[in-house]
Amino acid sequence: MLFLDEPTLGLDVQTRSQMWKHIEEVRENLGVTIILTSHYLEEVDALSDRVAIIDHGKIIASGTPAELKASLRGGM
Repeated sequence: MLFLDEPTLGLDVQTRSQMWKHIEEVRENLGVTIILTSHYLEEVDALSDRVAIIDHGKIIASGTPAELKASLRGGM
């Protein structure tokens, strides 16, 4: 198990892209479970199998990125 706390915060676009690739390679090639925190929704969507949205220390929504997006109503 690998814990990453906002691993791309403050990185330039090119380095951020390289970090995404590295995270995906670790997950796929080593079979490692990765717990990742991020404020970047596009990062969460690209890298996550499951998502939990936390507000004030409580999980307010969880599921796959597709499930969470499907649960939204309106202008998406």
